[in-house]
Amino acid sequence: MRIVSPRVVLLLLLASVSLTSLASGQTNDTGRALDEYLSIRTEMGRFSGAVLVAKGDEIILRKGYGFADVERRIPYTPETRHQIASLTKMFTSMAALKLRDAGRLRLEDSICKYLKDCPAAWQPVTVQNLMRHESGIPDYEERLELGSDKYMEFMSRPNVTDAIVEDAKTRPLDFKPGEKFHYSNTGYIILGYVIAAAAHHPFAEVLNRMVLRPAGLKHTGVVGYGELPKNIANGYTFGEIGWEKMLPGYPLTAGHLKARVQLYDRRLTKAEQLALTPASADGCLYSTLDDLLRWSRIMDGSKFVPGWEAAEVFKPGLDVYGYGWMTDTMFERKRLRHTGALPGYTSQFSKFPADRVTIVIFSNLDRAPMARIVRDVTAIVFGKSYDLPVRGKLATLTAEQFAALVGDYKMADSRILKVYKEPDYPYLTAEIKQQYVAGLIPLSPTEFYFPLADGRAVFTLDATGKSARVNMRYAGEDHVAVRVAP
Repeated sequence: MRIVSPRVVLLLLLASVSLTSLASGQTNDTGRALDEYLSIRTEMGRFSGAVLVAKGDEIILRKGYGFADVERRIPYTPETRHQIASLTKMFTSMAALKLRDAGRLRLEDSICKYLKDCPAAWQPVTVQNLMRHESGIPDYEERLELGSDKYMEFMSRPNVTDAIVEDAKTRPLDFKPGEKFHYSNTGYIILGYVIAAAAHHPFAEVLNRMVLRPAGLKHTGVVGYGELPKNIANGYTFGEIGWEKMLPGYPLTAGHLKARVQLYDRRLTKAEQLALTPASADGCLYSTLDDLLRWSRIMDGSKFVPGWEAAEVFKPGLDVYGYGWMTDTMFERKRLRHTGALPGYTSQFSKFPADRVTIVIFSNLDRAPMARIVRDVTAIVFGKSYDLPVRGKLATLTAEQFAALVGDYKMADSRILKVYKEPDYPYLTAEIKQQYVAGLIPLSPTEFYFPLADGRAVFTLDATGKSARVNMRYAGEDHVAVRVAP
């Protein structure tokens, strides 16, 4: 088990690691640690994409990993354009605010003021309700299961966003508008229709004319609006490949990746793209690392977005959501963020205003462990504890070796961790009631991969060869439990 900090990582780096792709301001302890961590993820086939980390005016890391087009071995670079999915929502909300500033709509208006054939149930729904996910309009993605065959078939149809809106009109609200928060992609699609009606122009045109161009986002655009540039990353997924391949690492070029969406060099066919027509206000944009860094700095307060308007954007409603941004804390620091997910693509945008830190992570591999990558990258940036990715070979254990580890273990907070062997499961199972039930995949007779948390379970044996304690190590922290009597 390797437990590392940014300082210790320097001692572990191989002399052959190349940092030629890093700018002069990036050749520091943090940049090196980030690059090693992400390089290992990529070598193991668990990451492909690009990462940018900036602190103030300094770029700590700006680098691509893996491939934008695996089939043709075209590398993913910092300049590669990426479908940012729900990060689009922060730009959709800004379009609504700019129309408000121009006197074209009010956030307190009923959306029925702008929509044809508006259901009576939507009369109390305001523009602000849509922006903050407080409308009660059901989310279409919850029914379709993102990435499923059903989802791909439905979302590949022409004029799919029109179909989503028309379907939503026939459904009852989940709750009274303004009563609670519930994330709704459908709500944001409808917000795009409101914006188009208020501006008397198509949504994609409004977004481009009122937000993207004034903000100077030259490499950001709407999928399906105008000609696509050449260097948009393809999106990939993969099925189950087995622990024998997964644990030691399985290269991105091994032939197991399936292109969910192919956009690179505009090689488009009906079967290879999501229609997203008309332009879908919940997730239609592509962008680059540099444009999102520019957007982060604009949101610090600028000529385009004054400080008072940025504060309005970030202010949460009933929950953590403001106008296209979520507010929470990480490592006891205020974080402004959004995530994006489409079949083949994930995106993460984090902004720590007090530290002037921006972190942008793109992956065109939708099974990348993005939540863990975000956590670990952020830990490295702020000098917190983290672990390098778990890597090893699948071990074959005897029934006696499994039996030596089975039992109940007491955590420091008195919770009981149960480790047991199920007849129909080849490995061990760990369970804490009302918290998790998870498989443990053997790396040795005493060390296991803990895939639920992307960590390790390390058992310590007593003199009799029976386990006396176990350390469930994940997220850079030890969670030690001591065996209790039967």
